[in-house]
Amino acid sequence: MKLQLLAVAALTLLAVSGVEAQTFQVDSSTNFSLSSIPGSPYSLGERLDGELGLPFDQKGGGIDLSAHVTAALPASVAFDFDRLTFTFVYNKPATDLTSLTWTLGRFSVSEPTGLILNHPADGSKWAFNYGNFNLTLVTAYTGFVLKSSSTLDPSLTDLNNTGVFASPRFVGSVEGSFGIFDSHEITVSALAQQDLNNRDSFIKEWTTIQDSTGKGGALDTQYLTLKVSGPVIDRLFYDVFGTFGSGNILSWVADSASQTLYSYSYQPIMSYLGGASLTYFLPDFFSSSFSGRFLVASGDADWTEPVEGNHAGDSNMFTPLTSTTLGVVFSPSLANLAYFEVGGSAKPLPFLPLTVGAKALGFQRLVAGQVNAPGVLRLGPQWMGQELDFTAGWTPFSDLTVTGALGMFVPTAGTFASGSPGASFQYALQAGAKLSL
Repeated sequence: MKLQLLAVAALTLLAVSGVEAQTFQVDSSTNFSLSSIPGSPYSLGERLDGELGLPFDQKGGGIDLSAHVTAALPASVAFDFDRLTFTFVYNKPATDLTSLTWTLGRFSVSEPTGLILNHPADGSKWAFNYGNFNLTLVTAYTGFVLKSSSTLDPSLTDLNNTGVFASPRFVGSVEGSFGIFDSHEITVSALAQQDLNNRDSFIKEWTTIQDSTGKGGALDTQYLTLKVSGPVIDRLFYDVFGTFGSGNILSWVADSASQTLYSYSYQPIMSYLGGASLTYFLPDFFSSSFSGRFLVASGDADWTEPVEGNHAGDSNMFTPLTSTTLGVVFSPSLANLAYFEVGGSAKPLPFLPLTVGAKALGFQRLVAGQVNAPGVLRLGPQWMGQELDFTAGWTPFSDLTVTGALGMFVPTAGTFASGSPGASFQYALQAGAKLSL
């Protein structure tokens, strides 16, 4: 009976979308990495990504499905849906409204910078196109995403989650963008997330004995972002943004009414994230491009731990919801960090579909204190080190891409414990191949 119902549903789906072109694609990716990073010396993995598109009409409506299966060494196997959406598009539903797009299902939730949140979630998205002004409203829930596919890591509850599903959080956002001076764009975004984990699993507020079991508290945060981008001159483009972060975080702070003189209480978060980048394109010079980027994330000298470590008063530590990759080797969280990057890429051989690139990176604590990166000492030097990364991508056939990356990080003395692995030099080598089947 179940098979019959599935067959009927599949035939109905095909009948509805039969007048439009269906799309189907499967990609196979093999990746290998070798590094001196403590705890992860090597990895070998295989990933299959499948995509299926079933259009409803020629306006962009339809069903869009994307899923993956991964297998890796050390032994692990995982499967999940990256995207499963029903999209409905309405042209000219109102006098001033060019189009309205409603998306329901699983999709990637993000914000203008892509540095605070980039994670699959289940919910709905409304996109209003007014011509020169676009407005997007999103409400979503992360608790149905499998833990193996989740990169949520802002709190101890997220990090210590051993369940099948990702940490449950409700996410809501409003984003508006409009063009000015023909080719410049201004984007304003408000993002909020509420921790929906079981309250019984948290440390109770006003507890006077410091926890040693790895428990934490509820973490609710909000982010207000302003971003401006556009051209400076011909082939030179800029991108500037600023984000104010707020919320509440459980903190172990002084309390004169406590017998231990300390207790747990929720303290306000007052933090910021900012960044700027310049990119210059030289298509006539080996199809090259050159770029520079700067990121700054607020820190707090009172923090004693990398996660939920506030120890006095308001927390000024910026707290992103998902992690961001900065260097091939060293990639601290965007918290108490000043990050510098210059680099470029080119196609050195016109007759060969090969792209090579190089980047120089610099990492500095914004204030003396805690940094969220494995092994980094809290009382280490301000300048943590520098890294040089090389990348290459080769497409010998239209359906095959081969990639490689080499990173070398030189920490400043005292960033890591003396004599520990990687205290003076770290490297990482990555190789991969992607085949479209």
